[in-house]
Amino acid sequence: MQVFTFFCVEPDGSVPRFDVAPYADDQAARQRAFELIDMHHRCDMIEVWRGSKRIFDVPARRVAAA
Repeated sequence: MQVFTFFCVEPDGSVPRFDVAPYADDQAARQRAFELIDMHHRCDMIEVWRGSKRIFDVPARRVAAA
């Protein structure tokens, strides 16, 4: 298991919430990031870190206004 940190980045660049949890691999952590971005509608993206290394970002899936 590896420990991942998930940062919720809001539109103003602030990070009001984060989550730390162990996952077997990057793919499992990516799945969790998608769950978090769906739960936290104010987030523009979830930054995913393993230790001091930023692994990837998951952007919010916004519906374009008509």
